[in-house]
Amino acid sequence: MEKSSAYYLRAQFLFWGAYFILNLLFMRLWGAHLTLFLVGMFFWLSLVLGFTSHGFRYLYKTYATHWSLLKTSLHLIWLIPITALCAQAIISGFIFLIGDLFPSITSGAQPVSAGGLLGYTINYCILFSLWCTIYLLRAEFNKRRNSEIAYWQLQAQLKENELQFLRSQINSHFLFNAINNLRSLINEDPKAARDGLANLSVLLRGLLQSDNQQLVCMRDEMEWVKGYLSLESLQFENRLTTSIHIDDDLLTAKIPPLVLQTLVENAIKHGIAARRSGGHLEINIQKISATHWQIKVTNPLPEFQPTHQGNKIGLRNVRERLQLAYGDKASMNLDIAQQVTATVEIPL
Repeated sequence: MEKSSAYYLRAQFLFWGAYFILNLLFMRLWGAHLTLFLVGMFFWLSLVLGFTSHGFRYLYKTYATHWSLLKTSLHLIWLIPITALCAQAIISGFIFLIGDLFPSITSGAQPVSAGGLLGYTINYCILFSLWCTIYLLRAEFNKRRNSEIAYWQLQAQLKENELQFLRSQINSHFLFNAINNLRSLINEDPKAARDGLANLSVLLRGLLQSDNQQLVCMRDEMEWVKGYLSLESLQFENRLTTSIHIDDDLLTAKIPPLVLQTLVENAIKHGIAARRSGGHLEINIQKISATHWQIKVTNPLPEFQPTHQGNKIGLRNVRERLQLAYGDKASMNLDIAQQVTATVEIPL
């Protein structure tokens, strides 16, 4: 605000200072002698017009900041002539007062005719119109710029809020399944349940650390997946086998938190859990081009419909989180053939 006010005062000084100097130059070109009275009159004229234009700014900021440009212009059509008449009255009154108090100073000055007063008033209307045009154009530019900044700040905040919401959905989804698995093991295998709780505490610590991050390293994501698989192995035992292949240079690649974990959870829940003999889960993470890398999670087809069908929150959130993080540069596809393969492509 202070910076804007400084620009405004500088513009006021330059505009009306230039008007004062131009008046003096024109008088010299016309051969007039620049007396103290003449210089003082033009200084007073510039000062009055400057304060009057400042009044336009005050009215605009008080009443018209939320008006359209057309509505503001329509009001200026009647406001500028009235203001010019008032300014002319103030200036004429000043000249009359000086002439009455100091007749020697104003000796030789010609009285202004009615036509001259009208000409001066029209001249002030032109000056005020020019000043208002410059000011309104600048104000409209600032208004549009501020609106655009506010729009993008709002979009960024909405994006962050949406990411937080999607993240909370995935966290609650995962925790619900993990706690259910551990609960079923408490009576069957207390030691395995204790080990599972230890793994869960480590996993939760990592999840909490990533809660405020939009992207995490693939190395951290892989540690959480391994923790998740260890929890699931407590329930499935030898019915769940896994293999993980990852390029070493992709361990530092960035990814939205829980994307890989969600794909793995979906594969186990809807594929391996729906088979009597379980199955093999394969994770492949590799670079596929100079600009993209790929995550593939493969699991066997289900033999029967799982007891809990779910509402596809996980996969929908993966797509939405990728869209929010990378736009159209990332994608997720689910291919169901002899096996079920979830493929995610992410830009490097």
